[in-house]
Amino acid sequence: MEDETILTGREAQRRIVDSAIFVSDRVRSTLGPLGMDKMLTDRLGNRTLTNDGASILKALPTTDPIALEMIGIAKAQEQKAFDGTTSVIIKSAEMLKNADLLIDENVHPTKITKGYREGMNIAVAAAEAKAVEYDPYEAAKKVATTAMTGKTAGGYSELLADICAKAANCSKPQNIKIVGLNGDLNNTELIDGVAVIKEPCLSGMPTKVEGSILLVDEELGPPMANMSLTDPSKIAEIAKVQEQYIKERIAYILELDVKAVFCQKGIDSRAQQAFRREGIMAFRNIKKGDIHRLATSTGASIVEDLADIREDDIGSGKVEFIENMSKSYTKVEGTVSGAASIILPCPTEQTLQEISRALEDAIGVAWIVANEPKLVTGAGTIQTQMYQAIVNSEPMKDSKAEAAKQAFAKSLLIIPKTLAESAGMDIMDSMHELLTGKDLGINALEGSVSSMSVVEPLEIVKSALQSATECVVGLLRTDEIVLSRPIQELFEDY
Repeated sequence: MEDETILTGREAQRRIVDSAIFVSDRVRSTLGPLGMDKMLTDRLGNRTLTNDGASILKALPTTDPIALEMIGIAKAQEQKAFDGTTSVIIKSAEMLKNADLLIDENVHPTKITKGYREGMNIAVAAAEAKAVEYDPYEAAKKVATTAMTGKTAGGYSELLADICAKAANCSKPQNIKIVGLNGDLNNTELIDGVAVIKEPCLSGMPTKVEGSILLVDEELGPPMANMSLTDPSKIAEIAKVQEQYIKERIAYILELDVKAVFCQKGIDSRAQQAFRREGIMAFRNIKKGDIHRLATSTGASIVEDLADIREDDIGSGKVEFIENMSKSYTKVEGTVSGAASIILPCPTEQTLQEISRALEDAIGVAWIVANEPKLVTGAGTIQTQMYQAIVNSEPMKDSKAEAAKQAFAKSLLIIPKTLAESAGMDIMDSMHELLTGKDLGINALEGSVSSMSVVEPLEIVKSALQSATECVVGLLRTDEIVLSRPIQELFEDY
């Protein structure tokens, strides 16, 4: 068929390997504390300078189905574990490369997948055996530091890692908000509550209150009459009904001694004036995400009908409006732990974007570890330990599956090898020293092989290895690729 290209057998298998290597080469040089940055430019001319693997892969201009499959695995790793996207891509490509060499030696893909799965099971068991359990806060701080290493945020890792650990121990990642401002990064602050980029509706309202807080998902205003009237008496009657409606709604709120009102929709001017007179802080057009964080922090329920409001729908906390030269915001500190905000001052917009991305990953990783504080030694140490566990394991009865298991073990060494490469170290000497020593890693900053104190979460190491293995197994079972022409190219013929 003219609009399709069909690849079969070895041609399809080589296409898979070539595409995997292409994706891996895009991010491989970013791995480690001395990893390189990439300049990304979109079609609108927006520029991003980053070494974040997930960001680079998202911006990769490709329509190749194998490349997109690899990117999908990295995306799944990011969503599941918040980190490890670069390593999962590098491992997948190396596994496919070594599998291709076995296929050249007439090893069937089924035998390879059998050996790879056995190797993965041994590697996971070895990682679990090497894991050490830490105090949740200390573990979260350590992995947050590791997650920021090699990125712009790495220069401030001591301060930011502490903030990430504290935030992760009191909130889920989705309830942690990062608010960027212009300023000095050393003034970064953690709020045990929610920072809302809003100011009170009217200037005469108080700027600081403490007490009951109401969250509303209803237009705080009279219902609008959707009709055309010419009779002045009818118009006056409708205006009177509207006036009575808003008075009743305001009366409900005043009876509950509310000190602050956060409305997801608009607030009528009459309601604003009434709140100002009563010393109530009122905020309108609050984002849905902020409303839910406020509910988590204050213990309030989001009210959809003020006529049916109850006392247990009301939350409590402190509300304070903070004026800032670059961006003013309102700080809400509730009585319930469960939401947090990080005020992140940065000198430039580019720095803010890069550090925000690094913080999001670090917070996610810290949260995982705060709930499961088991860590393994990083810097290529755990991969070397897994390699040695596979090599020293009992051989499989099937010789070809055993060869695949050994190839799987060899694939794990791509991580320390890449770390040594990015540090400008001699790869052959480094790998020899790494494999002949005991529990050593790549010290990229000093350009040596030594015992390392860098740690990684066990869950992320396992997740990255399992995701890479399953991705490779799925691709190895593919013996035919049907490539249809993109619809855009079809229109070019007319």
